[in-house]
Amino acid sequence: MTPQDLLRLHTFFGALTDQETRELLRPSIVKHVRRRSVVFRRGDAGDGLYGVLAGRILITIDSADGKELILNSHGPGEFFGEIALLDQVGRSASAVAAETSDLLFVGRDVFRGFLSRRPDAMNRIISVLCARLRRSTDVIEDAAFLNVASRLAKQVISLVQDPGQRETRGRQPTVQVSQAELARMLGVSREFVNKQLKIWRAAGIVELGRRTMVVRDMRALDQLVGGGRTTAGARSVP
Repeated sequence: MTPQDLLRLHTFFGALTDQETRELLRPSIVKHVRRRSVVFRRGDAGDGLYGVLAGRILITIDSADGKELILNSHGPGEFFGEIALLDQVGRSASAVAAETSDLLFVGRDVFRGFLSRRPDAMNRIISVLCARLRRSTDVIEDAAFLNVASRLAKQVISLVQDPGQRETRGRQPTVQVSQAELARMLGVSREFVNKQLKIWRAAGIVELGRRTMVVRDMRALDQLVGGGRTTAGARSVP
């Protein structure tokens, strides 16, 4: 994906003219980051906005005892790091490369200059941030009311629906994610995720590979999330 493609496809910048796109990209740069590299840490100054051209970035927070929780995952075509640019308080979470990635970096002054010229873009930014807030609310609700197996099923469905995480093999969606990342998304142990996925694999619900998962029976996952009849294969880990 080129920087021009990224701006053209994204909610923030999709309405820009070719001239406006060139003006925005002229002072911007492309950063190449290796897998597991830290893009920024929680509390860092919001020096700019990032867009993913290739690869995948995880947004994370750490607990006092060192446990990591994945709040979000951004693939090609997505931006991250807006909040610190708008409130100027500092990064609200850390960003880490899940794989080698190419990032478009738009500096704070460039981005705020863009907003001053195109105030209509602020409404689109607000919509994106509201969607992320709704997702955070869903995470809290799920933790309170769903068992862990159902939360895992809902997370897999969410990843299947995320274009940045999904590819298609034939007619079956394939998710690019490791079991360790799934565990960190839910705040549970990798061992739990591994046991549950093995149960689903034995039932023909998923097929597991190295950092990949093919979903063969979406209906079974939907039943787990919606409280439908639990099949023998979709049972939870005791």
